[in-house]
Amino acid sequence: MASMTPSLFLNPVGGRLMQSYSPVAMVKVLAPLAALAPLLIAGLYATDTLSIPLLFVLTVIGSSFRALQAPTFAKILPLTVPESQRAAVLGYSAIAFNVSRSVGPVIAGIAGTGLAYLLSGVGFLIVAAIVIVTPLDSAQSTLTTTGPSASHNAAPKGSSFRRALRLMWNITAVRILFLCVVVFYLVSGSIHQLLAAVAKDTSTTSLALGALFACAAIGAVLTNRPVLRYLDNYGHRTRLLSIVIVAAALTVVAFGFSSGLIFDMALMVILGALGEAMYLVVQRSILLELDEADSGAIFGLFLAILTGASILGSIGLGLLMDAVGVRSGLVTLGVVTLVIAVPLILLVTRASSKPQQASTDD
Repeated sequence: MASMTPSLFLNPVGGRLMQSYSPVAMVKVLAPLAALAPLLIAGLYATDTLSIPLLFVLTVIGSSFRALQAPTFAKILPLTVPESQRAAVLGYSAIAFNVSRSVGPVIAGIAGTGLAYLLSGVGFLIVAAIVIVTPLDSAQSTLTTTGPSASHNAAPKGSSFRRALRLMWNITAVRILFLCVVVFYLVSGSIHQLLAAVAKDTSTTSLALGALFACAAIGAVLTNRPVLRYLDNYGHRTRLLSIVIVAAALTVVAFGFSSGLIFDMALMVILGALGEAMYLVVQRSILLELDEADSGAIFGLFLAILTGASILGSIGLGLLMDAVGVRSGLVTLGVVTLVIAVPLILLVTRASSKPQQASTDD
């Protein structure tokens, strides 16, 4: 929780800051700062001087820098390739996002506490070094307000966050997208956070949890290219979002009836695939299709809402598991999601049949 809470508040701040400052400069500063906390934790752990309060404080500090950096780093990735390849590189970054959520805990479990923190800190330093040496599109890597798409050039910089909230509500497609994000990550996020309880319920081996996380990563990798091709060729996002939400609910219900690790692993492949599809739709809709002057702040809001939904879902599922058991709690969560999904899909379908609201003026 200490590592997730800063994202809830600081992802939107990071998105808003990159509307006013160079995203490249922000990553060059924030990535080394994000490396400090895990490197300090690794050093303190190695010398046996790490206390629980100090671990908590350093975790919050490190997570805060990572939260500020996350939307900014997503924004500069397309600048590393020609414009014709930007949709593809965003697709690859979606793999990185979903695979890191799944493989990270596996690596940490294998490496051990001290080495895991050391690798994390070194990783952020490598990110900073790569950004420094990688040639970027200079026309887009400077202040957003100086870019060619700065149609909102006259808007005050401080209004970016409030404007993002208004756009999220006023543009029907974005509003529907965010509702789908909330429902999906209430389910998917809670499963990822409480996967240890699921693994323990069907297996006594410590490798079970790692196997489940690895299966989610496999699902994300296998799904990336087919979903990208679907979006390029057809672009029926309404249909895809509806399928993803219903399939996620049914997958969680199936989790509740599972009685073996092999079946759980197969279900995690499906859940990982669904998470990849959802992230690709959101990423493309925000970073490629919204106005350059607003996309950063709105993507920061997306990351915050993703985190908030995961936290709330984890709390709710945890209470359900305590009350009725692990498997019954999963069935209940899946059924509730299906009940919510029905009116949401009707809303999505109805909205897609209407002309999109074009005005985004304040």
